[in-house]
Amino acid sequence: MQKIKLMFEFGHGPIWNSDPFTGKLMTGIEIVDSDSDLEMWNRKCIDLYDECYEFDSHDKGCYFNEETLAKNKKKLLCILEQINSRLEELNNNNFIIEDQATDELNKVD
Repeated sequence: MQKIKLMFEFGHGPIWNSDPFTGKLMTGIEIVDSDSDLEMWNRKCIDLYDECYEFDSHDKGCYFNEETLAKNKKKLLCILEQINSRLEELNNNNFIIEDQATDELNKVD
């Protein structure tokens, strides 16, 4: 059975895999990869999560700003809920969803 993993990383989706520049979904599951709503929500998450990265900040080449993540947490969780709901609608027992992104955000204060 195929797996769709939801997780955050700089320049990527929560839906793995996706193109970091366009947000185009590349899970290998046609019904998922061709869904325009999922692609749009994925792109929004990329933008919100990437806001947390600062370059040449805090005496570091790359700094992850936890305060920015806390500020964006509510929006990200809302979008992840939409993504999860849509994936469940599309799923005909063809794949499983492993949601690490929501778990990560729930740990943020």
